[in-house]
Amino acid sequence: MRAIRSTASEIRSRKRATRGARTLTGLLAILVSVAGPVRAQSPWGGAVRTPGSGDVTWVLLSGLVGGTSGFRALERELLEEGHRIIAIDPYHLSIDSADVSFAALARRVNVVLDGLDVTSANVVGHAHGAGVALRVAASMPARVQALYFLDVGALESNRTRVLTLSLRLAPMIASIPGGKGFLRRKLVAGIRENAGRHEWFDPAAQRAYTDPVLAGIGRVVALARRLGASTEPEALGAVVSRVRAPITVFVGLAPHASGPKAEEFTALDPLGARVTVVRLAGVGHFPHEEATGIVAEQMLGRSERATAARVAR
Repeated sequence: MRAIRSTASEIRSRKRATRGARTLTGLLAILVSVAGPVRAQSPWGGAVRTPGSGDVTWVLLSGLVGGTSGFRALERELLEEGHRIIAIDPYHLSIDSADVSFAALARRVNVVLDGLDVTSANVVGHAHGAGVALRVAASMPARVQALYFLDVGALESNRTRVLTLSLRLAPMIASIPGGKGFLRRKLVAGIRENAGRHEWFDPAAQRAYTDPVLAGIGRVVALARRLGASTEPEALGAVVSRVRAPITVFVGLAPHASGPKAEEFTALDPLGARVTVVRLAGVGHFPHEEATGIVAEQMLGRSERATAARVAR
């Protein structure tokens, strides 16, 4: 409990130093997440990837930035241990859906997990993906062995801060000569501003994060509008009260505007000792990319302990 409150205080201080305009970056984040090409090998298209096999299952839920491609470095670490990976982009999965609340996205994720016969898994969420992960754990406690949040706490709503003006301008910008290049440069700059370390963000990673911007802008803009108006069917406190799994929160300590807010940790107070906060010096909004080895080592160790505790019960 004390660790959570300390983290909330630290984040208030860091937020005061990192406030700024993020409207265009926010829109581009949605573009990157859900505008990727559809892959025929998955019945869910490019929204789901299922590499590896094994007795231990990891469900990786992306947020608004990176899609499932953003988990490839972490996947490699987990695959080396012989584990099964299910990477899901809930926003791509819901690209044309009317209801884009966290609760609705979690229902769609649970449908995917039902189809893949997942009965017990470690669930990882980056940024807004953690809001989906929290609802998955609350709706089906027996399915989730442990939760891992990447630079985020408990999110109350799926709403974004994308402004209407930017939504109107993005398709127009993309249609003019040089417009897509402009959008790409803005996104790359926004990711760099929110990362504490940049060696991972090489030209290949930049393409993986930004190429989806070149397709599907109309559908994505429509999704962004729905996200801006989305509401949750129940209060955050009610969701948290149903979570039974332990939660490990990885927080990047490098100053960055898109990091978690103090209230996201306050909302986890009722879970007490089941919440552990791991602080990563020099890391920003992408712990799984910036400190992959450390994050994987922590996750694997905590997963083994969670399994042992469950067996003992």
